[in-house]
Amino acid sequence: MCSRKQITENMQPDSDTNRTKINASGTAGRILKEIPAFLTDQKRTVISLCGRIAAACSNASDLHKAAAAVLVLVISIVTLVHETNVLYSAKLHDTAGDRDRIVMASAAQDAAESAASEVVQSGMSIELWDARAHLESDLNRQTASLRSEYMKILDRGEGDSFHPGSETERKLWETVRARRKKELSEDPYLILVNKWHYLPDDYEADPVTLPNGQMIGNQCFEPLMKMLEDCAEAGGTPIVCSGYRPHDKQVYLFGEQINRWLYAGYGQEDAEDLAATAVAIPGTSEHELGFAADIYSSENMSLDESQVQTFTQQWLMENCWRYGFVLRYPKDKSDITGIIFEPWHYRYVGDEHARKIHEAGICLEEYLDETDHPDHAEDSDEPED
Repeated sequence: MCSRKQITENMQPDSDTNRTKINASGTAGRILKEIPAFLTDQKRTVISLCGRIAAACSNASDLHKAAAAVLVLVISIVTLVHETNVLYSAKLHDTAGDRDRIVMASAAQDAAESAASEVVQSGMSIELWDARAHLESDLNRQTASLRSEYMKILDRGEGDSFHPGSETERKLWETVRARRKKELSEDPYLILVNKWHYLPDDYEADPVTLPNGQMIGNQCFEPLMKMLEDCAEAGGTPIVCSGYRPHDKQVYLFGEQINRWLYAGYGQEDAEDLAATAVAIPGTSEHELGFAADIYSSENMSLDESQVQTFTQQWLMENCWRYGFVLRYPKDKSDITGIIFEPWHYRYVGDEHARKIHEAGICLEEYLDETDHPDHAEDSDEPED
């Protein structure tokens, strides 16, 4: 442990008067007494570095500035250790898995020493809490890279498979994850509607009519029309066969399916279960949002996997993201979406989100980090509707 004497021996106080020295020394002592409040489990580790900290202040013109520099450096290191657990503890466990954290630790240390040097050279007088606020800003800058990396992991749909390396990192990870979920949940284009997430009770669509009589949400009318026009210009023959559906119509369609199974001799519960494999339960269909469109080729009007063979669908699957749309129910994602592969159902999510989902090759549930379901959905033998 480094004593105050060891610290002051590395400083060069003014020789004007003994009073000046006494006052400066008192300031240093008062500030240093506050430091332990910031030292938690890493107290011994940080205090053992006092010798190096003191050396960083050797050019101070008086003890007041030197003490402020000590404060800047110590609190910077302690805060970073406490909040991110990536500083010297990572260096003491130098393994391949800790490599990124060690790099970050070195950057944090350099930033702290730079801050101390700035105090010394400029002659600034920094009070305890002002210095702490300044260093919390440094902390935010140092953790920004880690937060950015967490965001990239979530954008790739890898939230469930990522495991932080320490308890402190886990807390930071969970904070970033929760904040991202909240932000995405507030985006009207990303409302999640599936068999586990019903349409919000207060939701109101804003549909407009397409040239062929189908309807779509006003917010995505222009992007949809542009996509259809460009597809046709490229040689495709796209036709929107189903767009926005009012809730009442979805109720009617679902009821008709139930009646068919009842007529075939099934009981009410079985009839409802079978109907749900062919028509989305009212309140769980994206068509009620107004952001979904079923598009087929005029050369093939069958809503099945044969659509993949048409030029129209090949073009749309490759280019829809450029217009803010995504293929909503991709191949091999049925256990997550609850719906079979539908190479005709497109969902508007906005340009930025569509690009990220396309680049990652994931479905909307993965992008929204909403893949945990009460139970796994079975692959249905019929399309969503």
